[in-house]
Amino acid sequence: MVVRELKDGRCFVSTQEDHAELSAQFAAHWGNERFSQLRPYKTMVFATTFHDSGYREFEGNPPINVQKGRPYAHREEVPSFEAIELQAYGRNVDWVRSHDPYAGLLVSMHRTGLWQNRYNVFTQPSMRLRERSPEVQAVKKELERKQEEYKQELAAGNPGFENELAYNYRALQIFDLLSLYFCCDGYASDSQFKEYSIAPVRVAYDSTEEVELRIVPDGNAVRFDPYPFDVSPLRVSVRARMLSIEGGMSEDSGLEVYQKAPREIIQFQIAR
Repeated sequence: MVVRELKDGRCFVSTQEDHAELSAQFAAHWGNERFSQLRPYKTMVFATTFHDSGYREFEGNPPINVQKGRPYAHREEVPSFEAIELQAYGRNVDWVRSHDPYAGLLVSMHRTGLWQNRYNVFTQPSMRLRERSPEVQAVKKELERKQEEYKQELAAGNPGFENELAYNYRALQIFDLLSLYFCCDGYASDSQFKEYSIAPVRVAYDSTEEVELRIVPDGNAVRFDPYPFDVSPLRVSVRARMLSIEGGMSEDSGLEVYQKAPREIIQFQIAR
């Protein structure tokens, strides 16, 4: 789950698929006179929409952090999660690949990349890495073995494939990070955003130009510099549940509170 805690004891909780759907809104609008529109467009939006659907079964009835009275957040250690996690990730890659082999490759790379600082494609932000278990290492190795097979299949007859894939992998990471910024990471206070940057960001498929993508608070909205989207202002939204945090409850009670929590649509505005 993606969680943003407020100082008044409440929190917003979004599922990973809610977060991914916000990521997909960025993908759908990426590209203008300076930045390349994504290609293949349908594949990139599809991959971004379902890049975190491996959590679906887990999040139907998520385990509750009883000390905080809410579901575990995505960066917290979840008891007994790893076995479920690894199976679900593999199934999600297979499902995405059955609909779009290129999208399946990107989703698989996203997963293994998260275990390795997103393959170090960014100097900022960086991830807090933790030691991975032998089980995770084995799954990573198998996923990466399959990725090499998928790459050979998809690259046949396409000399520009590796460059395009590198651009698209980094683009998926940008959309993931932008969604996390709006869902949980981008707040200096309950109501104010903070400055944030992602770098280096490639500008176009056929160019080596790279920029620092800066997010600058502007009242209740934010500005992007340089601006990468096809409309300004861009209005996006994410679905979340509003919970009142009450520590000390049982896991069953906390789960009931979560399931009954009202859903809200939180809207954001992005301008040049």
